[in-house]
Amino acid sequence: MSEKIAVVTDSTADIPLEDQETLNIIVVPAVVTLDGESYKDGMEISRADFYQRLPTLSSPPTTGAPSMQAFENTYETLLQSGIDKILSIHLPPSLSGMLSVATQAAKSFGDRVKIFDSGQVSLGMGFQAIEAATAMINGGTFEIVLEAAQRARENVRLIALIDTLEFLKRSGRVSWLTAGLGNLLRVKIILELLDGVVNRLGQVRTRNKGIEQLQTIAESWGKLDRLAVPHSASAEDAGAFAEKLKRLCPRPPVITEVTTAIGAHIGPGALGVIGLIQSS
Repeated sequence: MSEKIAVVTDSTADIPLEDQETLNIIVVPAVVTLDGESYKDGMEISRADFYQRLPTLSSPPTTGAPSMQAFENTYETLLQSGIDKILSIHLPPSLSGMLSVATQAAKSFGDRVKIFDSGQVSLGMGFQAIEAATAMINGGTFEIVLEAAQRARENVRLIALIDTLEFLKRSGRVSWLTAGLGNLLRVKIILELLDGVVNRLGQVRTRNKGIEQLQTIAESWGKLDRLAVPHSASAEDAGAFAEKLKRLCPRPPVITEVTTAIGAHIGPGALGVIGLIQSS
């Protein structure tokens, strides 16, 4: 008999609910804290509520990984239900303690749980989980499912236009933003996330110039298997931008408002492109 496999990730993967359900992807919620009140990301506070409250908060929002118990309970429930092996895909350690907590939780389950560093965030990570789960649904062995995640990790690209650097600078997750670069706060930055490292690709004075640069970079990637346009409280721009990019991919672009645990670090008005390059 073939082994039964489960794919687990966390809420920062931004996987649409329809894909979670169709592909049986299990999502463990991160934690976001607003003015002392903690909420399960994507469950106890909506994205719309979060972005509406953001300007009125008396202190910056903070985020945290799920508890070790939350991961242990997830793995235990799956294994007791008849699952033989679990692939658990999470944020890189450079951006979050998520991977460390999941690794600690997995120790008591031996080689039945494999923890995977996505090197990515939002659908940069989500596409890896989707590709792995698709291989699982198609009857692949655990090795094939893992290879699908690894291939997607190698082929995924994420770039973003950050409208305000205030939140990213406060978070302390980007080292070059904490080096007293006050003048950067008056421009808009184009970032790339690659292998868990946030790189600055350029800076622009206007939003329109930034969107043009995002489009130019995305067009340079070549043929895509999957495409997403993530945004933070910028639905109108995201819809218009997705329309411009849709010819790059046979699948319709996924437009997603990034979840609260990401929005807490990038603030409102961010716009991005995530592409999964076709394997040669």
